[in-house]
Amino acid sequence: MSNTFLLNSMVGEYRLVDFLGAGGMGEVYRAMHAKIGRIAAIKVLTVAARNDPGFNQRFSNEARIQASLQHPNIATLYDYTQVQGQPCIIMEYVDGQTLCDRVRPYGPLHHTEALQIFAAVCDAIAYIHSHGIIHRDIKSNNIKIGSSGQVKLLDFGIAKLMGNMNPGLTETGSVVGTLEYISPEQLATGVADPRSDIWALGVLLYEMTTGRVPFEAQTLPGIIDKIGRVDYLPPKQLNPAIPADVVTIITRCLKKNPGERYQTATALLQDVRRVQAGLAAGPPPPKPPKPPKPGTGPLRAATMPLPTTTAPENIAPEPSWLSRNWFKLTGVSAVLAMFLLFGGYGLYYACCSDPSSETVGGSGLTNNRSGKDMKTVMVEMNGTPDAEIWVGDKKLGVGKAEIPVPVGGLVEVRLKLHGKEETQKFPIAPNKRTYTLTFGQSK
Repeated sequence: MSNTFLLNSMVGEYRLVDFLGAGGMGEVYRAMHAKIGRIAAIKVLTVAARNDPGFNQRFSNEARIQASLQHPNIATLYDYTQVQGQPCIIMEYVDGQTLCDRVRPYGPLHHTEALQIFAAVCDAIAYIHSHGIIHRDIKSNNIKIGSSGQVKLLDFGIAKLMGNMNPGLTETGSVVGTLEYISPEQLATGVADPRSDIWALGVLLYEMTTGRVPFEAQTLPGIIDKIGRVDYLPPKQLNPAIPADVVTIITRCLKKNPGERYQTATALLQDVRRVQAGLAAGPPPPKPPKPPKPGTGPLRAATMPLPTTTAPENIAPEPSWLSRNWFKLTGVSAVLAMFLLFGGYGLYYACCSDPSSETVGGSGLTNNRSGKDMKTVMVEMNGTPDAEIWVGDKKLGVGKAEIPVPVGGLVEVRLKLHGKEETQKFPIAPNKRTYTLTFGQSK
């Protein structure tokens, strides 16, 4: 647990209700406005970073940059304040999973969903580039998918204004960012421009469609070497279902020479939307066959004189195949009619019978065939944020998890903590979305 603030303490008009996590520079809490009930995320400097002038400058820079941005795919900054001399950023809370949490445990996204999310991120990056800002930390862990499907770009902690308008935040020759997403020119010179964000977007699309980042190794020098040589497995080798046009976008983003990449995020976004439209329209219709050349094929045969023959007299015409086999056809038709009659009855019974309920795949969720509506609920642990939440044989989260359930059904979850395990069951109410469980209080 963080030592910066205690839960239930106040930051301005907000009461801290949950500790969400910590990174290299900041700690993040979930908070509620005491008067209007609005949920917000509050970010503060870590205990180790609060006395470092460089971290303090970056923190205020993050607040200044994020306050200047208003975009549907960028988390909104509400306020920047101080509590007991400690700077705090109060921003929009996005209830959902990071893209990293969606991809790493479960594998690649379908290309339709991946392109939809990717287009939203590209739109946000095109917007900040138009405002003279380079993000420099685009990665799956800084993109959150809200419970309603809304895509939000987070964390402007190392974002930089173009034209060296914020000196002192990056020393000459130094490299900031997440190594797996850093471009070759950043590793070589420590300098980033908008095309460095394009490279990171290529890494992101590769990750969404293959389930892995393109540059991986056992050691940091190994990763740096692969990035410098642009050495990665072709996406189709990891996921043969990736459309060729998506592979083309990834390949162009991951060019070693920045001049060979997309030069703007707007150009990249236009290509993404073109591919989306093409995939939605389906494959093109087949081309009609070419007409035959004059004097060849059926036309020539039609102009050739037909041979004439004289039919012998007094010879009866041969009976047709239908007249010779009508009896057999009648018998086959009768058998087929009986098969269809009894088969249709069996199909109707199988489809229209209404068994009371069944357990889906041993998952521990009770599903009813009578047509109950499904919903997604959030399960949160009270006081044990490191408790694992399992449904059946699937681990859905640590400390909290989203679970799809039928309204009115019964949820059965398994909780694991420090080698101990227990099972808890609870019913699902129609208008309740969040359920809090306490380890050691199984019913």
